[in-house]
Parts: sequence; C-alpha cells; structure tokens
Amino acid sequence: MKICEVFGKKVGHGNLVSHSHRSTKRIWRPNLQVMSINVDGKEVRVRVCTKAMKTLKGKNPDQVKKILMENKNNLSPKLSKVLFSNN
Repeated sequence: MKICEVFGKKVGHGNLVSHSHRSTKRIWRPNLQVMSINVDGKEVRVRVCTKAMKTLKGKNPDQVKKILMENKNNLSPKLSKVLFSNN
C-alpha cells in the first residue's frame, strides 16, 4: 500500500466530477520516492512523499531525528524500530 513512512500520508478517495456533474470514483495517490536518511549513524532507505523529502533534504542527523520524533505517531514500523532501538 502507498503510505509515506515519515508523515503517514495515504491514498485519498473521492469523486471526479465532470462538466455535467456526473460523478465517478477516483483516488489520489501520494507521490512516493525512495530516499536514504541517516538515523543514529545508520543509513536507512525509506519511501517518503515529496513533501517529507523537501523537509528532510539538507538537514543534519540531529534535525532529522527531531523531525522524526515530532511525527512518531505516523512512522512506519521499520523506521520506529531503528529510531527507538537505542533508547
């Protein structure tokens, strides 16, 4: 399933409404990319949305850890395991 491993962004559902107002079901998928981040000296490859990519780009490891801790409720199990294994 397409879920951002940092922010938890998921697939959205709704209707595509035509000019004549006929509704058809459609979905919006998050734009996921593979990115490697440094967490506690470990290089971790994660699938993140482009918004998370822009947020994490150019940050030092302490800032990345702070961002991950702020979003700890939305983290993937893989990322949570790496982040909280040393604590």
